[in-house]
Amino acid sequence: MATTKKRTSKAAAPAPTEVLTAFKGFNKDLRCRDFQYAVGETYTHEGKVKACESGFHACEAPLDVFSYYPPADSRFALVKATGAISRESNSSDTKIASAVLTVEAEIGLPGLLSRAVEWVMAKIDHSIEQTLVTGNRSAATNTGN
Repeated sequence: MATTKKRTSKAAAPAPTEVLTAFKGFNKDLRCRDFQYAVGETYTHEGKVKACESGFHACEAPLDVFSYYPPADSRFALVKATGAISRESNSSDTKIASAVLTVEAEIGLPGLLSRAVEWVMAKIDHSIEQTLVTGNRSAATNTGN
């Protein structure tokens, strides 16, 4: 007796929402481009999200916020970016735009610098063995003639 397999179509699962931890700069009043923010609040952008054009902007690398806000006169926060996320493909920094932005905590300049060290350390590839050359043919550690 022949059997046939029945194809069942499953509804496509919704795409997982990307959640990014990022850093945002503000003026002294916790404003960015005439938009007032508050710590602990979540903001949603209706419409198209495009880096450098529309949406809520932040930087994935902590020190990149200095391209937009000077260290001495600004406030800095740890934010969560979700929903539609756009990255500027021709940019040399990590600026993003998102549809949803939550201001998690104000971290100030010391907190931003601490996070910058953590960010750099996380980028180090510890799996690569380093060779230390100390003979006449070494470069940085040359101890010979």
